[in-house]
Amino acid sequence: MKIGVISDTHDRLETIQEALNIFKQQKIEMIVHCGDWVSPFTLEFFDQYCQKINLIVPIKSVFGNNEGDYRMINIRNTKLKNPIFFSPKIVLELKLYQQKIVVYHGHDTIILDALIKSQVYNTILTGHTHISRNEIIGKTLIINPGTTSHACLSKIIPNASVALYNSIENKAEIIQLISNFSR
Repeated sequence: MKIGVISDTHDRLETIQEALNIFKQQKIEMIVHCGDWVSPFTLEFFDQYCQKINLIVPIKSVFGNNEGDYRMINIRNTKLKNPIFFSPKIVLELKLYQQKIVVYHGHDTIILDALIKSQVYNTILTGHTHISRNEIIGKTLIINPGTTSHACLSKIIPNASVALYNSIENKAEIIQLISNFSR
């Protein structure tokens, strides 16, 4: 299964749009968002743009550490044409093509390190740092798609990125978005 992995969108609509165009072009079969949607309107934009480009696939997500209004996000999510499945827990476990996958935003490094050291999962999808990562430790593939927000370590960065994950091969590719941040 081809999965589009996105994280730390932080309400940056133009780069979300670019990421969804890439996912459509790559014929992904699922989207996983690793948290930090931030505002409820971002979910609506995400849904509307997916409808516009006919990218109707399951969308699964965890919350990050920057969602502003969990209650309103949950209310608005129920009104979307293609509602997002939000994990009721801090992590989301998926089993796809014999791959045991966990999604965790990554804002507590003790938890993230424990998930990696456990070697229970074939793949960990994470975010939070805004730094892309595609690394194997032991038997576990760690994927951080980076960010679409053009910010990292409290600085503006020129690049934004997402990841494409192939669960059959258990391999990922980081895709740099073309848009550049302009002040």
